[in-house]
Amino acid sequence: MPATALSRVGASMVQSGPGGSQELAAGTWQKLEALPDPRSPRGRIYPLACLVAIALCAFTAAGNDRLTAVGQWISRAGQADLARLRAPWDPMAGRYRAPDEKTIRVVLDRLEPRALARALLGPRPDIRRGSGRPSASVRGYRARRAAQQAKALARDRLRSVAVDGKTSRGARRADGSRVHLLGVAEHGGHLLDHLEVDAKHNETSHFTELLGPVDLAGAVVTFDALHTVRANLDWLVTDKKAHYIAVVKQNQPLLHAQVRACPGGRYRSAAQPAAPGTAAPRPGP
Repeated sequence: MPATALSRVGASMVQSGPGGSQELAAGTWQKLEALPDPRSPRGRIYPLACLVAIALCAFTAAGNDRLTAVGQWISRAGQADLARLRAPWDPMAGRYRAPDEKTIRVVLDRLEPRALARALLGPRPDIRRGSGRPSASVRGYRARRAAQQAKALARDRLRSVAVDGKTSRGARRADGSRVHLLGVAEHGGHLLDHLEVDAKHNETSHFTELLGPVDLAGAVVTFDALHTVRANLDWLVTDKKAHYIAVVKQNQPLLHAQVRACPGGRYRSAAQPAAPGTAAPRPGP
């Protein structure tokens, strides 16, 4: 949850106690204890309600809206303050344990902002009931969350790898030519294998040599237009039992024309812009 939002919530949930101490308003502990804990049950030291309560009190006491203020406040908190905030007791040290800033930051990042705001402040009044349309910030949050869920779902369904070649900066052979490497990596950055090729235009002749030892059954292989070669694509499907996404450019005029002539006329070159005042055509099924 953003520190600014939590700081504003704390202003209404924290009150000053005797001696200038910070205490939660009546009923706040019950609301915090009802929050779902996003952490794994294994290895928990501090209760979720304790960490959120410390953040609320620290923001209010420090008069700041940054998480660094939490770390500064908790480092100065006394044992009485930690006991009042229900910090766990350390029997070996004979004192209450104080969490560090990183522990609180990680928990706040994992908490769902709307769930925490509703738990502390109650349901938000519907001030736009007549419009029937959520605000732009809510729509943006929902869109980002849906995109993240779609990526996670796609990552779980299909394994994908990418083939690409790069010329090594500053590396040269004995004859002065630059070193060019062809590599295959999983989408996400994990390098599976690579080999040295003479030059970029020789990458296609090493395509099967690079991917031969790699298990590609059921995987999706992506590459640039240089590797859109019939022999390599047939080899991927028949020998490696893999799928592929091929890039087609006008350096293969026959294939390019066949793609452009697909039913519906909904395919066009990426370099060819849509006509003014018209929407770009969507890819066909």
